[in-house]
Amino acid sequence: MIAALAWTMALCMALPALVLAIECAVGACRSLPVPADEPASPCIVLMPAHDEAQGIALAVSSVLAQLRAGDELVVVADNCTDDTAAIARSLGATVIERSDSTLRGKGYALEYGRAFIERQRAEAAFAVVIVIDADCLPKPGAISALAAATERKQAVVQGAYLMEPPADADAVVRVSCFAFLVKNLVRQLALDWLAGAALLQGSGMAFPRAVFARMRWSAASLVEDLDMGMDLLLAGQAVRFEPAAGFVSAASSARGTAGQRRRWEHGMLQSAQRFVPRLIGAGIAGRPRLLFVALDLLVPPTVLLIVLLLAVTAALALIVGLEGPTLALLATGLALALCLGAAWWRHGRAMLPLASIGRIPGYVLWKLPLLLQFVTRRERNWIRTERGP
Repeated sequence: MIAALAWTMALCMALPALVLAIECAVGACRSLPVPADEPASPCIVLMPAHDEAQGIALAVSSVLAQLRAGDELVVVADNCTDDTAAIARSLGATVIERSDSTLRGKGYALEYGRAFIERQRAEAAFAVVIVIDADCLPKPGAISALAAATERKQAVVQGAYLMEPPADADAVVRVSCFAFLVKNLVRQLALDWLAGAALLQGSGMAFPRAVFARMRWSAASLVEDLDMGMDLLLAGQAVRFEPAAGFVSAASSARGTAGQRRRWEHGMLQSAQRFVPRLIGAGIAGRPRLLFVALDLLVPPTVLLIVLLLAVTAALALIVGLEGPTLALLATGLALALCLGAAWWRHGRAMLPLASIGRIPGYVLWKLPLLLQFVTRRERNWIRTERGP
């Protein structure tokens, strides 16, 4: 009886750890392509913005610099109390303003923008709609690469959306940015290669015109983009990853990073509860690639996974000693460490210098309270991420 329980605990803990290890190994083996100069049909860039006067000029200018003849930037100034709309309009963006203090959140802004495009741009010749957040900058060639990939793959396409720590960022922010890189780049590379699928991540995501026209954005979810991607996959719509299209946001302070990570990770845990059973059902019913998407969603935040792995391994060592279940988890932990190290070596050394790695235990201690709040004080409302230092 004890042996069966021990093996059950070991297998339940080993499964998500092995999935993450496999994703890190695959992602570490894949390189990042340079954007190719591919022709693409015109696109509309939709930028939701709430009180972004401090940085909207740089975001708008960076997008406009990459637009071609026939492209358009539409900024949704959503419940703004500053000069966001005026600044964006003065730079040449099309600006629409939404004011509703009781219905707040990115989902409402995106739905407002979708309705505007459907009504006011019905005769326009665009083929793709690209969503870029107002604090996010496209890397050179990103917009045309993303539009071209959307047409070439006939799919909804997520670009490589990363956080960039400032030069003076402390170790907590740098480790957090690396964790973001593992989630948004390394695991996306693996998911695209292993399952032919990707997760939507909020910014740098492109939609074929016909797909965007029939979408309805959820305003109730903390991670409306992830949920929309899951709904699209379950409906049979291809969702792919394009690493050549890079987008970057500046990392916030440790305090702002905490609020941002709490919202994202509480939202991801809630989405896993909703979508994993549906993905497994669809996979069993004849779409086996969705089974790996379900496995990906089963992987909890990396810090929580590592803490649970250590705790269960220690518990098994006390219960059965250094027997099969304990040794299996020790081997799993070693494999995960090696694969995370390979991902860091291939993609994360510039973001997380070797000198900062020693602060990972401090990051774990900083992060645990945010994860425990999923039980004690779960985030349920949309909160604007703190900008600036």
